[in-house]
Amino acid sequence: MLFLALFAFPLYPVHLANVLLMVLAALTLTALFIKPIPVGKTILRNLIFVLPFIPYLVEFCITGFDPIARFEFEKKLFFFTAIFIIPVFIDVTGFRNYKLALLVFSLSVSALCLYSFAALLIMGIPFHASAYENGSYILRHNFEVLSGLQSTYYSIFALSAACFLFNASFLDKKKLRITCNIISAILLISVFYLAVRIAFLTVGVIFLIWIACSKKVLWKKIFLGLATVAVLIAVSFVVPSLKSRLSEFVWLEEGPMDNANTISQRTMIMNCSMKVFSENIFTGTGSAHFQQKLSDCYTSHDWQQGAAVNFNPHNQYLSLGINYGLIMLIVFIVCLFMIFRKVFKFSEGKYFGIAIILFFLTESMLEREMGVYFFGLIALLLYNMKPEPINRISNL
Repeated sequence: MLFLALFAFPLYPVHLANVLLMVLAALTLTALFIKPIPVGKTILRNLIFVLPFIPYLVEFCITGFDPIARFEFEKKLFFFTAIFIIPVFIDVTGFRNYKLALLVFSLSVSALCLYSFAALLIMGIPFHASAYENGSYILRHNFEVLSGLQSTYYSIFALSAACFLFNASFLDKKKLRITCNIISAILLISVFYLAVRIAFLTVGVIFLIWIACSKKVLWKKIFLGLATVAVLIAVSFVVPSLKSRLSEFVWLEEGPMDNANTISQRTMIMNCSMKVFSENIFTGTGSAHFQQKLSDCYTSHDWQQGAAVNFNPHNQYLSLGINYGLIMLIVFIVCLFMIFRKVFKFSEGKYFGIAIILFFLTESMLEREMGVYFFGLIALLLYNMKPEPINRISNL
């Protein structure tokens, strides 16, 4: 139960998740001591999760425990501990019903969705035109306050949960299947409504891949693919928040960067990130200095807000590349490939992996503990499972 409780992390503070992980570690090590089993190969196999982040530990040590380096390292500490705890727990207990863990995660996200949007409705925010102005700032800000999650993180959680519930084939009772499909639809609607652009794109990519992988004849696949694109285009004009967010591509603000829309700001972030990366392509800046380098670039382009807020690259690949150079970026990509090569063997893992790969392009997800828990917990779980289907929840 303690292990499953970890997968409800969207509902509670990350500090509580850390406590649960430490208690799970203590109990797992105790069980391993009482009934020793060989776990060396399991741990060695999971080192692939920590390999890209070893430079954070090295920098933290050689800089005399610099507080900024420590802050960056602590956000990656999960990978240095969970690669031992979770695989060993799975080996010691014989846990195999990964679908149950994914169900706990999906239901926790669903509960968060229902609570947050119910609160928005009670506050009347969706009924005010001003909520959809300036890239739907008021709507998104109030949602983030109510849910405790940044919109981008909620969107990938909700999108993944929708896919997990849609694939919950082990719930073979008709009423349960219908309930899961309804919840999946609600989660997708919430993703559209929050209007995170990369989430909107990811929904389209997932639907098209699902159609391409189906057993339908070619002409039906083409028809469904075109229908999907048509529906998404229509949705982009009908949903006011989505329309507001996507219109920023057309109405790029001119003048001072502090008054620019989010597309202009993202363009500046990307340009500065690429500049800092190219200037430090082989050695990197180090985690203790990368943000200052970026902020100096923002200041040089008269974007005081960007420097004050300390915007990170909003790209996980670039974040790691800026910190430690091209070689570590390649190591990171190779490790992701090796992880997803196994994760993709699961129907749930395929869509989870697609979402991670795309969201990494527009968000430095592993620079926040909530993103680390999401990627780390689910990827570690699937990576340490055998890809045979589990038919019933009672198999646990």
